[in-house]
Amino acid sequence: MASASEIVTKLKLNPHPEGGFYSETFRDSSVILSKSILPPQLELNEEDGKFKLTRLGSDLIGDDQQPQYTVPPNVWFGAFPTNDLSVSADGTLLKAPPRDGERHYSLVGCTCAPAFQFEDFELAKRSELVSRFPNSEPLVSLLTFPE
Repeated sequence: MASASEIVTKLKLNPHPEGGFYSETFRDSSVILSKSILPPQLELNEEDGKFKLTRLGSDLIGDDQQPQYTVPPNVWFGAFPTNDLSVSADGTLLKAPPRDGERHYSLVGCTCAPAFQFEDFELAKRSELVSRFPNSEPLVSLLTFPE
């Protein structure tokens, strides 16, 4: 099996500001939405402050995974490798022992419409999300950078 570094080199991936790597494979410039038109208030997921976990993968029956998922508009989202942690029924994060990042990685795709533009890219601020969703603080802290 190829290592993560070998795959990054083979696919000519670029470093991503959130971590990991990416490659733009297609851009449709027929629709443009200025950031100034975007609503200033974005929700983590549900209005009641709860988060939703969706497991992506090929085990559609046994592990109730989905081959893809569409994130609704104006929703903050984050991701982590399925086997790195789990969330108990009471919302407690259960971390698995660390694994070798060269041998355990995820290769995912993200399609954006209208076309993604780095100048409109905004990282979620941990303090703002924790203040709005205090019950989700452990998961928010895991998926955001310290300020």
